[in-house]
Amino acid sequence: MDKGESKVIKKFQILGILNLTPDSFSDGGLLCSPQAALERLLALLAEGADYVDIGAESTRPGSLAVSEAEEWERLRPALELIEREGLIKKVSVDTSKYILMRRAAEMKVSFINCVGPLPEQDELGYLFRENPNLGFIATHIHGSPETMQRNPLAPRSARRRVSAFFDCSKDELLTAGCQSAHIYLDPGIGFGKTDAANWALLLDTPVFARDYNVAIGVSRKGFIGRALGGDLPADRDGASKLIEGTAIVAGAKIIRTHRVEPLVKLAAILSEAQA
Repeated sequence: MDKGESKVIKKFQILGILNLTPDSFSDGGLLCSPQAALERLLALLAEGADYVDIGAESTRPGSLAVSEAEEWERLRPALELIEREGLIKKVSVDTSKYILMRRAAEMKVSFINCVGPLPEQDELGYLFRENPNLGFIATHIHGSPETMQRNPLAPRSARRRVSAFFDCSKDELLTAGCQSAHIYLDPGIGFGKTDAANWALLLDTPVFARDYNVAIGVSRKGFIGRALGGDLPADRDGASKLIEGTAIVAGAKIIRTHRVEPLVKLAAILSEAQA
């Protein structure tokens, strides 16, 4: 590493968030055309995102599942346009459905972000045979988006279940052929946990980071607004950046966020402070 190189920036990657859904909590319905999605992807990359995480099914609390066909029909036109522009390797696909993971892997995206249970072993094995360099983010959720906040996990239960999920997911992914360096585990902040549990899991980031490549997604989530203020999702951006910056210092390897440029600036400041 050169003397002037940033230590913190080299430790983590930024996934910019791009939602192709009509009902996402932050920006639902704003980017549903392929051209709008491409322009947003280009903007996020220009701001400093390493990759862009594209989702076509909302995971906001209370949201209903959509069919494979509907989710793919939302996702396909944007991916095909991005592929024609030569940018498919800058894409992560956020989905819980194997058939969409398979199609995305065949298109040679760089990451799959799976919220919930992993596919079966033979299905996972196909993904990594088809795309040997595929990165995989396994994200914990308690229940489903529709039900997850009806009986959310308290801190002790959340810590226990997330730890078990991390262990099991890493083992399954390794067995299926995913390279260890390409496995990322996300505690699923806001996905079926009480506010106290969300903060407890964030406090555990340094512990998790000793054994796993940790991914963190807190951007604009409701637990931030309830604790620190911000009725509208965009009003929580400042607090989101501070939490994300803390996660970087704690050892997180991926940060998934709506606003990239402020995080890049913050990371640079943290790197300078650390020098």
